[in-house]
Parts: sequence; structure tokens; C-alpha cells
Amino acid sequence: MPRRKKKSDQQSVLEKFYKFEKRYRGMPMVHTTDGYLVPWNKNMISDQLHRETQLADTIFGLEPINGGYAEKISDEVERRVKLSKPKFVSGPMIREMTNNVLLEWAEEKPEFAIYRNLCTRVGAPVYDAYQIDTGKGFEAKENANLQPNPETVHKKKADMLGKEEYLLLMQPNIATAHHQGDIHIHTLEYFGSRPFCQDWDLRYFLYYGLLPDGKGYQSSVAGPAKQPEVAILHSVKILAAGQTNFSGGQGFMYYSMFLAPFMRGLNYKQVKQLAQMMYYELTQTYVTRGGQLVFSNIQLPMGVPKIWEDVPVVMKGRVGPDTYGNYEDEVQTFFRALNEVSLEGDYWGKPFNFPKNEYYVSPEFFKPEYDDLWLDVHKSVAKFGAPYFDNMLPAYRGYGNGISCYQCCAYQFSNTPETDEHFEEKLYFQDGQHFSMGGWQVVSLNMPRLAYRANGDYDKLLEAAKANMRLAVEVFKAKRMWMDQVLGNNMVPFATQRPRDPRNGQRGPPAVDFDELVFVIGVIGKNEIGQYFTGSQLP
Repeated sequence: MPRRKKKSDQQSVLEKFYKFEKRYRGMPMVHTTDGYLVPWNKNMISDQLHRETQLADTIFGLEPINGGYAEKISDEVERRVKLSKPKFVSGPMIREMTNNVLLEWAEEKPEFAIYRNLCTRVGAPVYDAYQIDTGKGFEAKENANLQPNPETVHKKKADMLGKEEYLLLMQPNIATAHHQGDIHIHTLEYFGSRPFCQDWDLRYFLYYGLLPDGKGYQSSVAGPAKQPEVAILHSVKILAAGQTNFSGGQGFMYYSMFLAPFMRGLNYKQVKQLAQMMYYELTQTYVTRGGQLVFSNIQLPMGVPKIWEDVPVVMKGRVGPDTYGNYEDEVQTFFRALNEVSLEGDYWGKPFNFPKNEYYVSPEFFKPEYDDLWLDVHKSVAKFGAPYFDNMLPAYRGYGNGISCYQCCAYQFSNTPETDEHFEEKLYFQDGQHFSMGGWQVVSLNMPRLAYRANGDYDKLLEAAKANMRLAVEVFKAKRMWMDQVLGNNMVPFATQRPRDPRNGQRGPPAVDFDELVFVIGVIGKNEIGQYFTGSQLP
């Protein structure tokens, strides 16, 4: 944790805190648990008592509180708030004041002690926790990748606690900006416990082997894959293990190329079976965060990109002597198999939700020899609309000079000799050095809200956008503080693992180079902001 601030800095923090005091008609505004700032309304107290004491009947067979007592309690709580004149009022604070009244009055009405137990908090109000148990309540429909199951119940309860904790431990102006929708802090529930997303260099595991727990204490330790089936299964387990250390998507760069050497000597039926194994394993590994599938992406070049032609192959615990350029046919074959399986879908004919296929678009693949592969790709687009096209042509992608990929659906990561002094060593896997690209954290800006506030004034729009970007930077600073603690306490062991070199027994570099992770500012509603300012939507 950071050192204690000087008194002058402490005063500044206090001023920031109290600056956000809000009042309405003489009563403080209330910060609700679900992220809103609402006017004081004592009727909400009596409504809460009526609603939540229904559980007295459900659980204990007792009558819920009657109307008269609920109104008397709400009057008493309001009286106490007026007397204390608090600078900050939240839903949990009002709840505990209500619970205090219930306990005080329980001497005359013993059932009030039961009501207090039903209305108190256990990280979340008992009523809210009960709603989650039944598949309702907090963020029940927030994540399309989750469906109701016991693991989802557990995750939602933890999410509720985590989100509240991390907002309370941020500067109040940042929490207010998130509450009000000016910015959105992605995967807030994991903010202080893990980084966001990671794009893995599969060569690392093809050389060192697999430690799913990062240490080998709880899980079995596998050496480098020697057989194609094992290489495929390891790739699936890497992404699954990665999800325990990261809050966002997991992916592989150059997936079809790095695994292609394992396909040599196999007939097409065998290669297609391996592709099918990968898709089914990833869409049936229903064990990740909250009982869901591994949110995953794979980058799929249909041949060997020029920059990789003379790079030695990494597989079976060794580097070289073959180069990837010698496996052009195998890359094309594996690509075709992956695409055919994706096009066919599962046993019911449904598309495979994961991994997201990212088709690598670069000049060397605009040749007649690739036409049939492009046709297969477009058949998949026409049928399912599922694949992504990873356009390597713009200058910022570093095509021909570096490597680049998209992960977590829409976040671009790249590495070039200009941005990384160790680029060549990583390209050639010297001493285990490898590419490690991903994101610490994503914060998105609410563009339509900026437009409404600017009210047609472009200068105000720019000013407001810059202000929100500065808020995002403050979020990133807070994230880095948390992550320093996480790394210092070795809380993401899969990412920080350093297995021994199979050749010389020396410790290899960490699986993830955290110095390479970046912070990402996203945008929401570009079409709407354009429509508000110009009267027309984007073409």
C-alpha cells in the first residue's frame, strides 16, 4: 500500500470527499448499493421492510412486519438522520440504522430481532443474496455468457461484494463518475485481484510444458507435448487456467501456425479430428468464472506470414532446427480443418461460441493459392456471421516489421522492434524470451452522455472528453497500485510461473511479462454521438 500522505495531501483528499456531498430539500442524497444517487425518501425504508420481511414467512413461518410498524420505523430513522446531519449517506448506512431501531424495539416485539437478521448485510443484504439464489436480483441478466447455475450464484454474490469494495476504495470522484455513467470500469468485480486480458504465446508452453496452477503443487505437471492430441489439449487448458488469473478474454496469437508442425504426417481426417477436439473441448469446459465457457480468441493465419518464414519452430521442448516457412502446407491444412469444423457447428448445428476465430488479413494471403481458403471463410461468415477479420494492413498494426493481434474481441495489441528492444530475441525464442501482450484494465467513455452535456458545443465536447480520459488515467493508477500488491504476493501464479528449461534445468522467464501489458480506453456510443451532433448516423 502507498505511504501515508502528508497532512496537506490528506486535507486535499478530505476536501475531495466532502465536495461530493449532495442534498435535496434539506435531506442528504443517498448513494444506493446498485450505483445510483437518489433523493431521500423514507417510504423506501418502509417498502424495504415490507418486501424483505416476507422472508420471515418463507423461512421461519412468521408473519411479515405490519404496515403501521414499518411506517413508525421509517419515521424514526428519518428523525435520526436529521439529528446527525451526516456528510455521506448510503443505502447500507440507512439499512444499519433501520436494523438498530429493530433491535431496540425487539424488547417489546421479539419478532423484530428476526426481522433484523433478515434485513442485515452479509456482504449483501440477506434478501438480495436470497434473490441471487433463485436466479434473480443482482445482475441476473448482465452477462450473456452466464446462465443460472450454482457457480453463477456464487460468482454474483462475490461480484456484489467486490464491486462495492473497490468503488469504496477509489477516490470518490472516480466512483461517482462510474455510478453516474460518465465512465465504465470494466470487470470491476475483479479490479483489485487480477489483470484484464492476455494473449498467449503458445510456443512458451510447447517448450516448457504445462503447470495449470503455475506451481505444480495442486495440479499435475506435464512436460512439453510430444503428440498432436496432447498439444491441442494443452492449448485448451492454458486458456482455461489463464481465466483464473485474468478477468477478461484469453487468446492465442498465430494459433494455426504454431501448432501446424504437429500436423506433419497426418492425413486430413486426422487433422480435422484435432480441430474438432479443440472446439468441443473449449465449448464443453464449463468450469471457468461463475460456471461459464472460456472466453477465448484464436488468431488464424491461413499460411506462414513473411516475418515468421525463417524463424525456428518451437515444439516438443526444443527450438529448431526446422523453420515455420517449411510448414506452409500444414498451416493451410490445419486452417482448412479449423474453418470446416467451425462452419459445421456442433451436434445440433449451432455455432461454436468459442473460441472467436480471428482471420489474419495481410498481403501475402491475397494470392490465388489461398482463394479456396478465403471462400471457406466467407461461407462461415454467411452462415453464422461469427468470425472476425484481423486487418493487418494499417500502418499502426506494424505489418511486415512486427507482430500484432486483437484479443477480448476488440482490443489491439502489437509489438515491433521500435517498441521493444528485445523484439528479435522474442521472435526467435532466445533463452525462452517470447511475446506477451495483453491489458491491465479497460475503462470506457460514455460518448452519448458527453454529447448531451456539450449540447452541440464542440469545444465543450472535447473538454469533457479529455476530463473523462483523465478520470480513466486515475483509474489506471489505482489499478496499478492493486496489481503491484497482487504480483508482490504472488496471487496470479499461472501468469508468473517460471518453469525449468527442459534442456539445462534453469528457470525460464515468467509466462507473462507484465511490463508489456497496457491500459485501454474504450468508447461506447460513437454512432449516437455522431447522430446527436450531425443529425445522421454513421454510414
